[in-house]
Amino acid sequence: MRFSVLIPTTRPDLLPRALASVARQTLPPAEVLVLHDGGPPLALGTWPFPLRSLGIMPQLGPGSARNVLAAAATAERLGFLDDDDEWLPEHLAHLAEGAADALIFTDAWLHHDDEEWVRPFAFRFTPQLLRSTNPIILSTTAVSRTAFWRVGGFDPALRRYEAWDLFLRLQEAGVPLRRIAGADVNYHFSNRSLTADDAAMSDAFTAFCQRHNLDIQRKSFASMLDDPELRHVRADVDDIGTGAVE
Repeated sequence: MRFSVLIPTTRPDLLPRALASVARQTLPPAEVLVLHDGGPPLALGTWPFPLRSLGIMPQLGPGSARNVLAAAATAERLGFLDDDDEWLPEHLAHLAEGAADALIFTDAWLHHDDEEWVRPFAFRFTPQLLRSTNPIILSTTAVSRTAFWRVGGFDPALRRYEAWDLFLRLQEAGVPLRRIAGADVNYHFSNRSLTADDAAMSDAFTAFCQRHNLDIQRKSFASMLDDPELRHVRADVDDIGTGAVE
């Protein structure tokens, strides 16, 4: 299975770590596309995979930037990686085990770079869960170009919660969402993350819930780890890494 890896960036200093994690994949990607969102194309050096560096002005926002990358992709499967995250070596190989017509995702390790802690992020998935919280980290996912464009890609109007919005629209369109058990992505967050702006996140969440007719409380990925309401769907640490497909 061939993957186009899409990496939008506004923090080029973090890109080498993300690209190095792609270079270590046991299943090499067909290509990697990088878009410097709000800046000129970047000189990224030589890597052991086909690499295209794009640039566009003005800054589009993460959803629109990923749409530009998806439109330029040549492989049928799109893999998403944020500039501050890392894939462990088996990640693409695990995604390749999933059905071609589904959105496939894996589990992750949450890294709080300021507080210097690491914890597993893994939840047993059901379609109903997606309407109460988001158990899917975008950097763990892959989806076919056909399914992605069937729902119009990311909504350009959303600069936050655009991934959760995409997952809901894919699910409503009948695209299966399948978890492969196994934490094979390092998800990093810090005071540099887009999610660090709490006021903006709160306003965006209110608009997102109105759009999807949701009456729920806002949860961050970190707060989900100890949320008592999610205890029944939290995967046991011993289950992480089994490779089972849900």
